[in-house]
Amino acid sequence: MDLEIKNILDERKDLQKFLFIKGFLITTKDLKNIRDNFPFYSNFELKELNNFNFWIYKDVPFNYIENKGKLYFIIGHAYNPFTMEYDEKNILKTISEKNEKGEKDFIEGVNELTGIFLLGYIENDNFRILLDASGMQYACYGNVNDDIFVSSHIQLVNDLLHLDTLDYVKKLINYRWYHYMMGNYLPGDLTPFKEFKRIIPNTFIDYKDGIFSIKRFYPERPLEYVKNDYEYKKVIEEASEIMKRNMQLILKKWNKPAISLTGGLDSQTTLAAANGLYERYATFSYISMYRESVDAEVAKKRAEKFNLKHSIYKVPDNNNEIKDFDLLKRILQHNEGDIGSNKDNDIRKKIYLMNNFEYDVEVKNWIAETFRGYAYKYFGRKKMPKNLKPRHYTSLYKIFFLNRKLVYKTDKYFKEYLEKTNLKEKLFNYDESDFFVWEMMHGGKCGLNIGVMKFCFDITIPYNNRKFLDILLKTNIQDRISDKVHLDMTKYLNKELYDMNLRVINLNETRFRKFLANIYFTVNSSIPF
Repeated sequence: MDLEIKNILDERKDLQKFLFIKGFLITTKDLKNIRDNFPFYSNFELKELNNFNFWIYKDVPFNYIENKGKLYFIIGHAYNPFTMEYDEKNILKTISEKNEKGEKDFIEGVNELTGIFLLGYIENDNFRILLDASGMQYACYGNVNDDIFVSSHIQLVNDLLHLDTLDYVKKLINYRWYHYMMGNYLPGDLTPFKEFKRIIPNTFIDYKDGIFSIKRFYPERPLEYVKNDYEYKKVIEEASEIMKRNMQLILKKWNKPAISLTGGLDSQTTLAAANGLYERYATFSYISMYRESVDAEVAKKRAEKFNLKHSIYKVPDNNNEIKDFDLLKRILQHNEGDIGSNKDNDIRKKIYLMNNFEYDVEVKNWIAETFRGYAYKYFGRKKMPKNLKPRHYTSLYKIFFLNRKLVYKTDKYFKEYLEKTNLKEKLFNYDESDFFVWEMMHGGKCGLNIGVMKFCFDITIPYNNRKFLDILLKTNIQDRISDKVHLDMTKYLNKELYDMNLRVINLNETRFRKFLANIYFTVNSSIPF
């Protein structure tokens, strides 16, 4: 239990609603006696189903149905651009019917879903659970004193169970270079506590007869790479149409959606996919540091070209301009898992948007890095080792120089991840570095971020669809690295936007930074200790 947080919130009742906001807990443990106290503070609603207690933060979508002795449930939102279904109860009905036909049909149904969710079913006292395509809904699971826990926030279970943080995690998060290369997240399926593990996207977590097990369900077959221009064009058209349908479905689920618009390609493609719907979308940017002002100006030009309302949120420069900054920063850090501090400008941004955002959902542009060859781009490489070893994963994960003990232990956790999830056996002909981006960078880091960002507003991500990502991974790696794939999607969806030829280059893409990163990756991956 974090007594500091408890003492703060017992005193400041007006801030209690922010603790584990939009979260959930599934458990066999009876916690009704503390429903009005820390850490729930009456903000979670209890539903008892099939010997499990579902604690769901108020207003979080929670749907369930029964079919042939199984209870199917989904926490969060989902929509299907292949059937155009957007009602979660109907989606569950379809998923349950597919599951009765067999696991293959069940997986096919799951792969079609866009959204941010945890989905599963209970049969007797056993269950199977999985996450959305990229794990944007963070979740962890564990068994403590014969009670089962599945939670959206690792510190929620810690506040209930008073666990001991792993020595490795203590040393890692205090390591000088830990915050570099994507910020705060842990390797493999690690959490700060030995009793709990993170759910990896593309895997089932099965609980049967008192034992947890992991089963990888994607990839399920070799990838059919495009062989000519005709096949490439078909891939671009198919992926673009999926994005377009996702943007149509968002309008059916929310009344006032706003696209997070920058000067980059990811948001440009999202904007292009909304072509024909511009009268029903708004756009926004924020400025929390100087360099974001350039992004905001390009975003404004893009929006004005198509007569979209564009809001620019100018975040205050000083912490003392934000009410309760220090208290809210501490709560947000706890919500993220207490695995490192965050930059003050990022905290100011979240608080400011929470207080000033005028729309009911952010249409976010994350996940595109999965098909953009991000590992190649970040490290400035034209080739990656075909068979990545645990040390390669460690080099992709963080910058380690002289602290070789941390390197060795980090290798160990990535080795465990590879063995438990059977990635090597199921990889077929996919590029393994894409799965580091997909399951570690996105599932490990970005999933945590989304959980914290729900403090501000609801979020949906049209790129977050497994079938969509799989389609784009068929393209040539050099086309992905050069962003030809992204640009051709924009061109297909909105030629006028494409012809504007506006783009702000990410500072992380500078040649010198890539050169240094590549040297580090090469050297650290080669050292035998």
